[in-house]
Amino acid sequence: MPDFTRATELTNEVKLEIQTAFTYIPWDDEQTAKGVKIREALAHAVEVIVANAPPCPDRSAAIRKLREARMDANSAISHKGRY
Repeated sequence: MPDFTRATELTNEVKLEIQTAFTYIPWDDEQTAKGVKIREALAHAVEVIVANAPPCPDRSAAIRKLREARMDANSAISHKGRY
């Protein structure tokens, strides 16, 4: 499996890896349960930030990063740690 993020040529294998990385992968029950745990934990972190940090650009950035963390965690679950 080639690492398309470090590829120096766009070979057929690299193209396949790119397509795989951007393909929707439905979750099974175990993956869904893991995703729910992560989502709940990150949602709680956002609640704590909203309750304790004043509204400002830094607070917005902190919340945005938690949303990004959720998306990255979802990707890790979907691709089973491949990327």
